[in-house]
Amino acid sequence: MPGIYVHIPFCRTACHYCDFHFSTSLQRTGEFVNALLKEVGLRKESGVWDGYEFNTLYFGGGTPSVLPSKDLKRITDAIKAEFLPENLTSFKEATIEVNPEDVNESALQGWLDAGFDRLSIGVQSFEDSQLEWMNRKHSGSEAVKAVELAHKMGFNKISLDLIYGLLQNDKEWRETVDKALNLPINHISCYALTIEPKTVLGHRVSEGLERVTPDEKIEADYEYLCSAAKKAGFIHYEVSNWALGEKGRAVHNSAYWSGDPYVGFGPGAHGFRDNIRYAVISNNLKYISEVGRGLLPDSSEKLSLLDRCNESLMTGLRTDVGVSFVELERRWGVNPAVVNAEAWKKWSDSGGLIKTGCKSGEYYRIPEKMWLIGDSISSDFFVT
Repeated sequence: MPGIYVHIPFCRTACHYCDFHFSTSLQRTGEFVNALLKEVGLRKESGVWDGYEFNTLYFGGGTPSVLPSKDLKRITDAIKAEFLPENLTSFKEATIEVNPEDVNESALQGWLDAGFDRLSIGVQSFEDSQLEWMNRKHSGSEAVKAVELAHKMGFNKISLDLIYGLLQNDKEWRETVDKALNLPINHISCYALTIEPKTVLGHRVSEGLERVTPDEKIEADYEYLCSAAKKAGFIHYEVSNWALGEKGRAVHNSAYWSGDPYVGFGPGAHGFRDNIRYAVISNNLKYISEVGRGLLPDSSEKLSLLDRCNESLMTGLRTDVGVSFVELERRWGVNPAVVNAEAWKKWSDSGGLIKTGCKSGEYYRIPEKMWLIGDSISSDFFVT
């Protein structure tokens, strides 16, 4: 199911752990919006996306909620006019990432008017001390109020972002998880804290000012979330994602994991089609300048069949559906389980790969208890 991704490269403050492309200067948001509108037209005029039926829309960043609602609506209106299939009046799923401090009645109504029906709220934690350590602008109580207000205003699809593996005691993490599961949400995305070198946190760790979280703590946090989410009725359908029932699954993100095409707009965005992946320049000023000259500031690479096979293997094994090695051979001309027979014996014998019953044929997945080492298992099957 092809989708559309829009990268909004602005944040009010820089989180100490984040290495995504963004700017904390909001002075050029107007110029950016105008450039983005032009990019939408340029990509449509290129003709390379003709014939694709886009069904999902996702605004990420950065923090899309820093833009005024009227600008967000200008962007969504332009995208609908150029890329929405004629048989649809709205996207089947339209998500916007927002921060709790930006959530109020006026903003929520503006997001609804712009066509969004799903919110991804960047909570990260409900513990104020942890939020301050991360340089987040909201408090735990503000995050709770934001979720409750969003639900009251008509958003029935709400996802929360959380971070595990923080240097906090077990009680604080359990309280964050329990509080999240008791809110009117239908999805959770949860990621381990990672130390990226070009971040404030990365610098502090390199200088010995911060400690790295022990693996045992990371595993314990993950196990508690898995257990608590299951008791609350959530399906653990991808390594870092939990959905309340089948309808709670993120349609847009699921398409990434299935290898479907997607078009990306905005500096720092990526797009993919016909074995070609492109990246838009991660520089706001250069992006505005290049698009203003009528150019698409992309760099691109053509993926080989082996590249596609390896990517399909890794993304598939991150899901509860898993992969069919027979299907990989049919699509990409190679069976990783045959080429890497030793890896197949190692992981099938040890329980690192188990048969699934969720699709017809020979599908295998990594069990939940081993998902934390899933990328290591997948990489053992890579074909070079």
